[in-house]
Amino acid sequence: MKTKRFIITAIMFAVIRSAMAGVSSGGGSQLIVVAEQQPKMVAIALAMPADFVSMPIRIVSDQRNTAQAYDETRQAVEMISERAKEHGELRISKGVVSLTQHQGGFGISSGSWERPAATVEIFLLAPLSTNGNIFSSAVDAAKFVQGLSMPGKTRCEIGNIQLAVENPEQYRSRVLTLIAEEMKKTADALSPQGRIHVQGLAGPVMVGQVDDRNVQLFLNYSLSIER
Repeated sequence: MKTKRFIITAIMFAVIRSAMAGVSSGGGSQLIVVAEQQPKMVAIALAMPADFVSMPIRIVSDQRNTAQAYDETRQAVEMISERAKEHGELRISKGVVSLTQHQGGFGISSGSWERPAATVEIFLLAPLSTNGNIFSSAVDAAKFVQGLSMPGKTRCEIGNIQLAVENPEQYRSRVLTLIAEEMKKTADALSPQGRIHVQGLAGPVMVGQVDDRNVQLFLNYSLSIER
């Protein structure tokens, strides 16, 4: 029985090492991932403070002339990006751009419409200070947005504010180590005599929001025993 348990444990750690070696950590990436608010579906997660508070800003143009709406929206994005650089601590991450045409009875530059000709979503990233939380960082970001002088007929709307982590893949090895330790405990407790299957270790490192400051990093893995 002890020999079988040792073999099972060795197999599990081999699977973990394979996942560590076969999946790129993305160490050179600067990808920033916004935390999900849904509860995680796995038992093991790495808890840590978030890096940023992410504030989605939706830039909307109410300009009736389609070409001007496009240009004013571009100006707004460039202006906000420049102001963020001048601020020193804030960062901008660009999102979805939606360009369409105003439809009306007298051409595309006049008449009535149901949606604006141009909308852009960008994300204002405020660093989470050592003693701060989502509220204090969101206040700083909101003051920054309120102080903007938007060009032409553009305006901006603040979306759902969440925590974010820079390059979660850099923590993959730590998450896998926690999973390996938990799998060994499971093997010791259940003394399984069958074949262990582990799935999901090659998936992306997910980020979930815990409270007003902390997040948890995890992999959506599953463990099963075939007897």
